[in-house]
Amino acid sequence: MSQPDTLQQATERLDIAVDQLETFLRQVFDGAEDGVSVAALKEQIHFLTEERDRLMGDLDAEKSRVRRLKTANEEVSDRLEALMSTLKDLMPALPG
Repeated sequence: MSQPDTLQQATERLDIAVDQLETFLRQVFDGAEDGVSVAALKEQIHFLTEERDRLMGDLDAEKSRVRRLKTANEEVSDRLEALMSTLKDLMPALPG
């Protein structure tokens, strides 16, 4: 592909992106006339941001819980292995 072709394709993609942005902005401003104001959109963004932050906190708490459970699991597993070893040592050898 030649340099002019690449530049032409990039220009076309930019034009398409600008058109899409204009369409989106027109919809937002048209929505403002239908009762959806910029303030309402900001309020919704604020709500979604708070919700995301709450979910991130919940996720962090669950990750911490998983780490604690893994640690407890490893400790129990180590203790069981030690107990099984001790029991094997205490069992008399079976005639075979």
